[in-house]
Amino acid sequence: MNSARIRVALRGGAILIALGGALDPAVKWNTIGKPSIAVVAADVSDSALADRVAGSLAKRFAVSRAPSSAVDASIVVGDRLPRGVQDFPADIPMLAVNSDRDGRALLESVSAPATAPSGSRVPVDASIRATGARGRTLDVTLRAGPLVVDRMSRVVAKDDETIVAGLGFVPPAAGAAPLRLSAAVRGSRDTVFADVVVDVRDQRWSVLFFDPRPSWMSTFVRRAVERDARFLIASRVVTSRGVSTDAGRPPARLDDLAPLKLFDAVVVGSPESLTDRDVAGLGAFMRRRGGTVVLLFDRRASGPIDRLTNLDAWSVDGGSRAVSIHASGDTAALRATEVAFPRRLPIGASTVALTAGARVDSLNGRAAIWRLPVGSGRLVVSGALDSWRYRDPAASSFDRFWQTTIADAASESPSPIDVAVASPASRPGDRTSVRVSIRDITMSSRVSVTASLRSIAGETLAPVRLWPSGTPGELEGELTVPEKPGVYRVAVSGHGARGDAPIIVTPDARHPSPDDRDLLAAWVASRGGRALSSSRLDELPSTLIAAIHPIARAETWHPMRSAWWIVPFALLLSAEWWMRRRRGLP
Repeated sequence: MNSARIRVALRGGAILIALGGALDPAVKWNTIGKPSIAVVAADVSDSALADRVAGSLAKRFAVSRAPSSAVDASIVVGDRLPRGVQDFPADIPMLAVNSDRDGRALLESVSAPATAPSGSRVPVDASIRATGARGRTLDVTLRAGPLVVDRMSRVVAKDDETIVAGLGFVPPAAGAAPLRLSAAVRGSRDTVFADVVVDVRDQRWSVLFFDPRPSWMSTFVRRAVERDARFLIASRVVTSRGVSTDAGRPPARLDDLAPLKLFDAVVVGSPESLTDRDVAGLGAFMRRRGGTVVLLFDRRASGPIDRLTNLDAWSVDGGSRAVSIHASGDTAALRATEVAFPRRLPIGASTVALTAGARVDSLNGRAAIWRLPVGSGRLVVSGALDSWRYRDPAASSFDRFWQTTIADAASESPSPIDVAVASPASRPGDRTSVRVSIRDITMSSRVSVTASLRSIAGETLAPVRLWPSGTPGELEGELTVPEKPGVYRVAVSGHGARGDAPIIVTPDARHPSPDDRDLLAAWVASRGGRALSSSRLDELPSTLIAAIHPIARAETWHPMRSAWWIVPFALLLSAEWWMRRRRGLP
């Protein structure tokens, strides 16, 4: 080929490229694009597994890490429903990848009292489900801040076992006490946590001792309770008609609710001597005040009090030898030679303490001390008639038994305004509900109650709107937890009374999370998917394709729009120009 033909070919190639750019030809064909997938961890503890799932899909799918309506499918990684389920569109296929861990512990529930007096032991109970851990040890730890305050270890006996752990701590000072309970199967890498908050208060219970006649039983119980700094005691002992011995400021009679409702509990000695009006007053105290009445019998006789005990028959055992009386779940014991107990417990009654070796059922009980709900309050009845004779600490726990029993009774009496927060341990920005109970329900219809969120220094941060819940005397509302971590209080006031409850805001707050794999599986099935275990990740791509049903889409390609065509175009023109110059042509 001579140089002229070469020059023509070079020029023609450049002209063809220019014509192709001007005409902009298009090439069309059908193809399946790269599906987009959202991979979301159900909980922070599932983040590592979510990373594995996302990595295994990265080559075949476009992976994002947040729920979106713009993806072709979503994958929830974990063993429970994720937070914000409303963010997942219902019309997009959903799959789940469950963890496949050997020896798992799940905190199904954690309970602790919302409030507790300083210096007393605060019980913290947890229900823990251990799966795949037969023969291994479950460790449960309770921490108050960085300090371990209690722990429990137990060998798991079954492949799937629910274990109830009873722990506790003694708060060193008043204030909101954050507690974190953790559980783990020994040797497992996974630990589960739950946070609770206990409002520790310098609280003293107000207790009235009222004896319509002198009673040794009531006298020695009162002396035991007076030695406990948690109580404020007032007492009245009627020594003869119109004559009484008073301590503190006791009411003159029991049928006047106004002074009586100032007390958390009323302890009555020789209750068989009460009058009809006294019994009516105690009934109103329990039903309207929600208080606790403790009856200390020292002999068994019929009287108006039988209307409150609701018993049809009693039995009295007496002998020369003292028997032990034990409270359920407590080592403290009484001793007595004469015990009165109901032949049949009233409907709704429960046992507080039994004689040693006794068995209680609904027909033939040996309940020396028992309790009965009365309206919103409760009645505690003691038939340990002469237990006051056995007060030697070496033989009986008389003082501690009655201090504990009356403290439990008084603590159940509601405050004038009781405030409860659904999630006292919350993450920044969470929404939580507030419930307010007003003790005197008659004032709820005529008194304005105000509520606000305050800092620990008392600064008002935001009002909290309350509305009737449908139950007389109860209000409810919602609030948004502050973004700044710290301790806050929901304060409520009305009718001269106040109540509050703490909220501790921390970024890593945890709550009990029962194993709801079945619920998660049903949720994803309702969206066209299914749940897989993490050991079957190789099946995930094909399962996704089957759930998505990708459709071939028409693709259009404009080859001449590539900027790289400028390179051959310039080379062709440059070569043709160089050959012309070499030949000396213009």
